[in-house]
Amino acid sequence: MKNLLYKEVVLCTNVQVVLFAAFALFIVIPSWPPAVAFIYPLSGLMSLFPRGLANKDIEYTSLLPVRKTDIVKGKLFYLCLIEIAVIILAVIGGVIRFFFFKEPTNPDELKYFVAVRPSVSLLGFAFLSFGIMNAVLVGLYYRNPYKRLVGPNLISLFICMIVLAIGSVIIAFVPALREYDTVGIIVQLSTLFIGVILFALFSFIGYKIGAKAFVNVDL
Repeated sequence: MKNLLYKEVVLCTNVQVVLFAAFALFIVIPSWPPAVAFIYPLSGLMSLFPRGLANKDIEYTSLLPVRKTDIVKGKLFYLCLIEIAVIILAVIGGVIRFFFFKEPTNPDELKYFVAVRPSVSLLGFAFLSFGIMNAVLVGLYYRNPYKRLVGPNLISLFICMIVLAIGSVIIAFVPALREYDTVGIIVQLSTLFIGVILFALFSFIGYKIGAKAFVNVDL
């Protein structure tokens, strides 16, 4: 797995992936809907596939002493590592925004400020959106990796944006998902835990679908 990850870095990673992942720090900007900070990294992740295709990633990897399923596993594992790095960057930015930016004094501005304030529950929705992306993107792409680029990218991005948007609306209207009293902490941590579980589940589903399809692809 270490060698497969190194191959992903060399053959598939470009500046766009790193730069867009760093955009997760935009969550620190006051008044910005925090979910927006996760959309940019999603766009960057999608460049991994056309970059790999241009650099003959599949052809090169198929010559290595690895199984076809390992090729899919390596790609998925690399995606997960980047997504977790994005979550960590977002947490850092969210903590800075929460503790170091003063709340506005105007009642209307304060209401909006509180509604869009970063929360632990948002991380749960972010994990869910990343998991769905892995399931859709990997599951569809490896059915025909030489042709399936635009479709899986757009479909997965569109679905993830909807999940993040719905999550943001729910958080704005459900105080327990953004407040830090006893009930709020329990609800938010539960949401995060469920999001992590679904992230792992959807990622595994994406691997199984992608690996099963890729085994039948003629290289």
